[in-house]
Amino acid sequence: MPWTMKYDVKVSHSYVRLTEALRAWSELHPNAERKSPSWDSARLLVRSAKVLDDYALAHLQEALAGSNAELAPLGEPLTLNLGKHRWLSADREESYSDWLAWILQGMSGSTEILPLFALGDGAAGELLGPAGTVRREVSSQHGRTDIEVPIGNRGLLLIEVKVQNTGSELQSQMERYAQKVADQHVERPLLVLLGTEAPEPSLDLFGFTFTSWEALCQRLRQYAKRVKESELLRAAAILIFCGAVEQNLLGFSGRPRRFRAMATVNYLHDWRCER
Repeated sequence: MPWTMKYDVKVSHSYVRLTEALRAWSELHPNAERKSPSWDSARLLVRSAKVLDDYALAHLQEALAGSNAELAPLGEPLTLNLGKHRWLSADREESYSDWLAWILQGMSGSTEILPLFALGDGAAGELLGPAGTVRREVSSQHGRTDIEVPIGNRGLLLIEVKVQNTGSELQSQMERYAQKVADQHVERPLLVLLGTEAPEPSLDLFGFTFTSWEALCQRLRQYAKRVKESELLRAAAILIFCGAVEQNLLGFSGRPRRFRAMATVNYLHDWRCER
């Protein structure tokens, strides 16, 4: 059985389905003798899931060791406990935006920034020109944008940061920000929605493209790996940021909850394969 297999055991969902089945049976047979239901099937399901989880935990140690070797002399950030820091909690959106803006400002320019958000390779950045000063929380009549990065004389990278699932107001927010960029007559608008889960396909994002935190962190890990020889402390700060996102927003961990180990194994495998 390959260690990179993916599974998602949803025991609680199985319990819900069992409850629904019992309720339907009761309605069909109202006069039947009421007996306590057997939980043998549920116990078998839990035992099977436990076997798979033990299998995943064994491979998690291999995956952590592999990442440690890739990132030496730093190490794998998922081995740190970054889930207890209030400043890094899942509802502190401004903290993640500030840290991300700092990371982008420290990069050499658009040739390194744009690929993080799948906005072309380095050649696209060279074509548009160098990145300007990264701006945070830019206010206008259209609202307050999270991160703005001027690109040369023609482009503007605008990043809307979300650390929780988006609500019904997302579409109107994207429309306002797209109108703001249009009012500025930006020739090459680069609009990014950064979040944990992709919006519903039915939503109109008005030119914004979605980038997941998972994909961004995998690319930042690769970036930190490249610069750690020349900028060790900055690479360390970037990896700690990745670890905070991965633990608090994505649910990955070097010491995962039950039935979450394989998700972390797959994630660690994927970032090492990201190019």
